[in-house]
Amino acid sequence: MREWRLYAMDGDEPAGRWRIVDRTTLHVTHGVLWVTIEGRLDDHWLRAGDALTFAPGMRVWIGAERGGATFAFGPHRAPVARVAPAVRHATDARHHAAASLPT
Repeated sequence: MREWRLYAMDGDEPAGRWRIVDRTTLHVTHGVLWVTIEGRLDDHWLRAGDALTFAPGMRVWIGAERGGATFAFGPHRAPVARVAPAVRHATDARHHAAASLPT
């Protein structure tokens, strides 16, 4: 079983700042999101069906275009063949959300 957290953001709402805890993927389910990662110059415009993966420690700003957007954070699972056994067992023990609430 995997945990997914679904969020809805109005288009007139200010952008929210998120601190990424675990490697996680942002999935847009409705609308258009603007995403920028602190310390990087590029911005991302994601539409319904698009996804973007974040690494632990990243601080991400997310805003919705006019009309709002719905998105979800979910775990990003690396293929087992690429993960060392010690790392695989360490990540299996985590029981916290993949991203913090907006700060």
